[in-house]
Amino acid sequence: MNGMAIVAWVGAATSLWGTGRYAIEIARGRTKPRLASWIAWGTANGVLAMVALLNDNPTAAIFNALAAAGNVGVLLLSGVKRAGEWPDTAIDRACLGISGLCLVTIVMFPHAMYLDAMLAMAANLVATWPTIEHAWRRPKEEAWQLFAANAGANGLGLFGVATASGMSLGNIAGPFISMVGNVALVTITVGRGWLTRATREVQGEIAKAERLLGESGDAVEASD
Repeated sequence: MNGMAIVAWVGAATSLWGTGRYAIEIARGRTKPRLASWIAWGTANGVLAMVALLNDNPTAAIFNALAAAGNVGVLLLSGVKRAGEWPDTAIDRACLGISGLCLVTIVMFPHAMYLDAMLAMAANLVATWPTIEHAWRRPKEEAWQLFAANAGANGLGLFGVATASGMSLGNIAGPFISMVGNVALVTITVGRGWLTRATREVQGEIAKAERLLGESGDAVEASD
């Protein structure tokens, strides 16, 4: 095992740590994952693992397989805790539809590397949107630690996989598209939470100022 492959494994381990943190938040009832997103992520990572394996790239295959295992773990825990948000919107159905298309394509055209990889990347991107929407509406129900860990992990994975196995799409598609999605998610989750707190503080200060002004007005009227 060369040094660059070790970098990829460090990235995978970091990603699994983030998934573990996310699982803890689910178990505590603090996080409600969007199930359609996790199904599509799991499918995309599984398909990308198969693409890499069929093209003799074991480093990329194992990296993507570990990511898929983490996705499946979140889904199983969500089912046990009954914590997930069920697919009930058009974008959720799109997630499930493109996941099904990925599975059909990898079965029917297992060696069509570019087609399979592009569909898996599309599934990953579509899957990210419901979670972005959920993070924007309810930032406290998403664990930013997972997204931050995954962003860093996939950055390491991208570097390690590309250096160890080459820059072909079948190798780098998984860590690259996951890194992009997770950077967006951690930015929204943290930024939205900060914005919400800042807005509440400003509203509190405005209310306090209005109260003081009202008390001052009452005092002036009383003195008159």
